[in-house]
Amino acid sequence: MYRGLKKNELTLVRRGLDYWGAFDLSKDLNLVAKQGDKVEIFVTTPEVKFFAIGRDPEPMTAGLCIGEVGKKQFLPTLEGLYLIARASEKKKVEVVGQAESLVLYGRDVFGTSITWADESIRQNERVIIANKFGEAIGVGRARYDYSGLMADKVTVTNEADVGLYIRNQDIMAGSTCRLEF
Repeated sequence: MYRGLKKNELTLVRRGLDYWGAFDLSKDLNLVAKQGDKVEIFVTTPEVKFFAIGRDPEPMTAGLCIGEVGKKQFLPTLEGLYLIARASEKKKVEVVGQAESLVLYGRDVFGTSITWADESIRQNERVIIANKFGEAIGVGRARYDYSGLMADKVTVTNEADVGLYIRNQDIMAGSTCRLEF
């Protein structure tokens, strides 16, 4: 069932967006929650929000799923990371074109392929992997802090990427929002 966000859910979403430097998105977007095994968070228009909340039968979807709220954190989907990457440069690395193709095939990122990285990145933090236009193409984990990211070795481990959808179409067909990384 679709509903508005509870206070603790909104807090978790805001904390998650703040980690990525996009806290203001929580103020700018119309958010609804879909209750299930986990609480899925959707971005929608005010009209769709009005239509979706509390309706029976409930609509299949009510906008763009940007993540899930668990008991302790907000986990953004790749679509959510795409919105975040447009709003913020925090916790992001940009890669060259050839590396972009490799990321889409699930490969890790070599430091020599990184053209730009946020200076606040620390070892073992999640980072957005972006193309040369700053668009999110995946999410990874930094193996080193900012000073070691440009080394001639694998410096960002790919955890999930937009090519995942193509590689796992059968798995993704039954899901509205779920992304495991």
